Amino acid sequence: MMLPCFLLIKTKVMRAKIKLAFRIVIDQNSEMVWDQYIFEDTYFEYKIQHQVFDDPENPVKNYWELLAKNPQAGKMPFLLSSAVVNYVTQLKGEIKSLPDVLGNTFFSFESFKLDLISSNIEDPSKHKIGLTFYTPELFLIDIIDNKYLLSNNSDNKNSFETFMFAFHPQVSISYYNFPE
Repeated sequence: MMLPCFLLIKTKVMRAKIKLAFRIVIDQNSEMVWDQYIFEDTYFEYKIQHQVFDDPENPVKNYWELLAKNPQAGKMPFLLSSAVVNYVTQLKGEIKSLPDVLGNTFFSFESFKLDLISSNIEDPSKHKIGLTFYTPELFLIDIIDNKYLLSNNSDNKNSFETFMFAFHPQVSISYYNFPE
């Protein structure tokens, strides 16, 4: 019996150092209490910062108009981060809503970045932010059945303590490096 050639080819194990990113979008319709607090605090801070960067002689209402008139308004996402940092600290470096396939290990992160998607000084329904959380460096051993086979230890070359995360639409590889 002849086997199809794709069954005869041994696939190469993909070993690489990676970082994963998990992004959530928060707006007025966010349902989690934590998200609602972030929405309220970032919108409050946005209204303050908008006044700082706006031209009193020729004011604008939304973030993108403000950014077009004053490129310095590009600092606003960083400035809004101060309204979020205490909430992120409450997570203690783990996103509990993203467990591994066994439910034991959670998506750990070491940093985050806020991006301002849109906002309007008079209309809170237009305020929308993104929060992206970045893992520490992980060792990607392989991808099996739409799951990342990972290890926290990237130094050992022969044996690893592992965990698996299923693919998720809001998770992406943000850094990829082949070991030497």
